[in-house]
Amino acid sequence: MQEKIKKYIGEIMVIVGSGLFSYNIFNFSYQTFGKGGLLKMPGTEELEGIAYYYSPNSLILISIGVMLIVCGILIIRSKNHERKN
Repeated sequence: MQEKIKKYIGEIMVIVGSGLFSYNIFNFSYQTFGKGGLLKMPGTEELEGIAYYYSPNSLILISIGVMLIVCGILIIRSKNHERKN
């Protein structure tokens, strides 16, 4: 089992990173501001709009997902380069 994990570590990292990235990229929140909005800020009485944002945890998990994808691709490329030589 451990040999298969070592053999396919690059592919596993890409799959886990893709799942982590995809799950958290759609985990955004929003708030409305202005007339009838929930967010009351000075100077926004005449403005209306929606502010979309990510929580700090989602940003960290998105970054970890991207790092796993990039590391997995680099591992796969280095394995392919070793096989050709």
